Amino acid sequence: MKVYIDLLFLFNCWIDFFLLIIVKLTLKRTTSIHKIIIASFIGGITTFCVFLNLNYVLLFLIKSLLSVVIVLVAFGYKNVIYTIKNVIYLFMVGIIFGGFASYVKINMHNKYYYLLALVLISPLLVLLFNYQNKKKKNQYNLYYQVKIIFNNKEYLLCGFLDSGNNLKDPITHKYIIIVNKTKLKGINKIRSPMYVPIKTVNNSGLIKCFKPDQLFINNKEYKGYLIGITEQKISLDGIDCLLNNRLLEDL
Repeated sequence: MKVYIDLLFLFNCWIDFFLLIIVKLTLKRTTSIHKIIIASFIGGITTFCVFLNLNYVLLFLIKSLLSVVIVLVAFGYKNVIYTIKNVIYLFMVGIIFGGFASYVKINMHNKYYYLLALVLISPLLVLLFNYQNKKKKNQYNLYYQVKIIFNNKEYLLCGFLDSGNNLKDPITHKYIIIVNKTKLKGINKIRSPMYVPIKTVNNSGLIKCFKPDQLFINNKEYKGYLIGITEQKISLDGIDCLLNNRLLEDL
């Protein structure tokens, strides 16, 4: 039987691409399509493992290592838990898709029809996952894609709508979005800060804030907000910033 390794490689890249899209939609990860494409081509490397004389244990370890590399390229690194969850979900959707592929293979004796069916069905699976995700009522409904622009420099972040964040500048009356300082590297070279007095339930003091040129949340532009910098780590899965409760009225 002839094996066209180039077609097999492209087929694996195609499948990996849609598996990563499903992970992105399920966990609402903030990333770009070109990163997912690059990660998909890295995933296609597993094609060549078929032609190596490896035992099952070594093959499993290689594929597991590649899975970690794939999610790091596709979604970046924020913390260990964030990365592990991405890997687990990639394994989960891979197992589900693998089971479905086996079912299709059993019912299709022609291998070319089998591959064609998987190529055509994989986008439909993405649409199905996306539809199911929209029906879920869980915390991921409070996750938003945030883009902040300072002097044409863009920062892409994942935000969480925090009902406990009611911070507001008493002078300008602008509401404050809290961002971890590590996510706005170099901001001091772009914009001079302003210090806003704040009062919370447990504390009071000054917070360093910046006025963005533009603020987009889920691709919709918002005005009247300041970006406040926090030294504390945001202890939510994959979250870079805490959106102001005021957005409940604006979103």
